[in-house]
Amino acid sequence: MKNKLNHLITIALFLIIPFGSNANADENSGEVFSKIFQSVVLIRNESFLSESAIKPWMKETISTGYGTGLVIGKNQILTNAHVVMDSKFLIVQHYNKKKKYRATIKHLAIDCDLAIIEVEDDDFNDSVNVFPISDKFPNMGSELLILGYPNGTENLTVEKGNVLSIEKGRYSLSGLDYRNVIKVKSSIVPGNSGGPAIKDGKVVGLVFQISQSDRNIAYLIPTDIINHFLTDIKDGKYDGFPNLGFTYQSGEHNSLKEYLGVPDKEKGIILNSIYPQSSFFDYLKERDFIYKVDDFYINNESELIADQNISLIDYIENKFIGDEVTFYFFRQGKKYKATSKLKLTQSLNLYRDENVNYFIDSGLVFQPVSKVFFSNIEPTMIDSSAKYHFSYFIQDKLYRFSDRDLILSYVFDDPEHFRIQNYKFKVVETINGYSPKDITNFINLWNQFRNQPIQIKFRGVDLPLTITPENRKKINTRVRKRYGVKNDAQDE
Repeated sequence: MKNKLNHLITIALFLIIPFGSNANADENSGEVFSKIFQSVVLIRNESFLSESAIKPWMKETISTGYGTGLVIGKNQILTNAHVVMDSKFLIVQHYNKKKKYRATIKHLAIDCDLAIIEVEDDDFNDSVNVFPISDKFPNMGSELLILGYPNGTENLTVEKGNVLSIEKGRYSLSGLDYRNVIKVKSSIVPGNSGGPAIKDGKVVGLVFQISQSDRNIAYLIPTDIINHFLTDIKDGKYDGFPNLGFTYQSGEHNSLKEYLGVPDKEKGIILNSIYPQSSFFDYLKERDFIYKVDDFYINNESELIADQNISLIDYIENKFIGDEVTFYFFRQGKKYKATSKLKLTQSLNLYRDENVNYFIDSGLVFQPVSKVFFSNIEPTMIDSSAKYHFSYFIQDKLYRFSDRDLILSYVFDDPEHFRIQNYKFKVVETINGYSPKDITNFINLWNQFRNQPIQIKFRGVDLPLTITPENRKKINTRVRKRYGVKNDAQDE
C-alpha cells in the first residue's frame, strides 16, 4: 500500500490465518481453496511521486506499494484504485508461484476506489477459477472469508470477518464520495487492500479501508458498487457515477408550501442550491418543489415511493452517465417537468482533483488550490479567504468569479525577493488588471505580458507585486543556476 500524504485513512486488508499444506480440510475442500487461492494475486506497484505537493518541481522519488487483486476474467484483475494509481511499473504474482507477470492499468475509478489491471501474458489464467460476483448484500451477522497478502508478503492469508452493518461511508481516496459500504469486524494490516470477501462461493465485497478509531473494523466495497463499475466499463471507458447535482430540504412545512404555491397535501422536497455544470443546472431553479421523478412520487424525506423505498440520491447514483431522468416540480404555483441526460458534475472536481499543477517564473511558484494542496500544508499558513472559497465554492456561488483560486505557493531565495515572502500563500486577484479564471488563463496572461512589467494584485493586500522584464531575466538566471529549476514561461 502506498504511503501518500493526502490519503486520510490507511487502506488495507488484514488476514492472519494462513492456509497451506497444513490446512485441515478434506480433498474436495482443498481443491476448492486451491482454486480460490489462484484467483487472488499479489500486486506490486512501483510509482514515482514528487516529494512534496508544495514543491512539485523537485525530483520525484520511487515508491513501492503492495496490494491484493482478484482475477475476474481472462487476464483481468479487479483491485482498488489506490493500490495501482500513479503506477510506473506493475507486477502481479499468483499464490505459491514464482512467475511474475507485468500488468498495466486498464480502468481507474477514483470516485469508487476501484480499478482493472490487465496482464500481458496469455498463460496467466491457467488453473484460475473466476468466482461470480454476488448481486446481494450479505446478511447482518453473517461470516465471510477475506483473502489477501498482508504486508506485501507472498503468503496468501485468509480470515473470517463478521458483517456488522450495511451503511453509507466516505470513500477516503476521493474524500468526497459517500457510497454504500459493508462494515465488518476483522483484523487488518497494510497490503490486503483489494482482497475479496467471499461467501457461499461468491464475491460479496472488496476490502478498501479501515476505521480510524478501531483497527479491528474494516470496510468493504459492496457488490452494488462493483457491479456498477464493471457495467460502466463495458464500452471500453469509465464514465463515473452520476451526481444528483443539487442540495435540498424537506417540503413538509405548510408555510413554505403556501409561499411557493404548492398544495398543502403535496409531498416532496425543496431545492436549496444547484451545482454548476450539473445535469439539471439549466432546468431547475432554487425553491423549485420536486414531487416526482420519472414514474415515482417522492415523500418529504426524499425517498421514492415504491415497493421498497429508495432515496433520491441512490436512485440517481445507481444510474449511468447518459441516462435520461425526468423531474416533476412546482414553480411559482405552476406544474412543470424537465428531462435531461445525466452527466458528471464538473464543478465537484475542485474537491476530487489530485493533480498537482503549477507555474514557475521569476523564482515564484503559482498553484491552484486543490485537495492535495490543502492536505499537505499547515492550514494556518494559508490565506483565510482561500480556505473559505475552497469550502463554500458551490454553496455561495463563487464559481461565478473563477474556477478556483490561485496561490503564490513558494518563493525561491533571491536578492530581489527580500520583501516578496510577505505575499506567500496569498491569493492572486489580478495580473495586469485581468482576473485569471484558472491556472491556464493565468499562464497565458503571464506569457502575454512577459516582455513588459507584470503587476500582480493579491486578495487583501494593498501593495501589488511588480516584476520588470530586466529583473525577471536576472532572477530566472540565478534560480536556474542555484537550484537547477527552469522557468515555465514561453521565452524566446
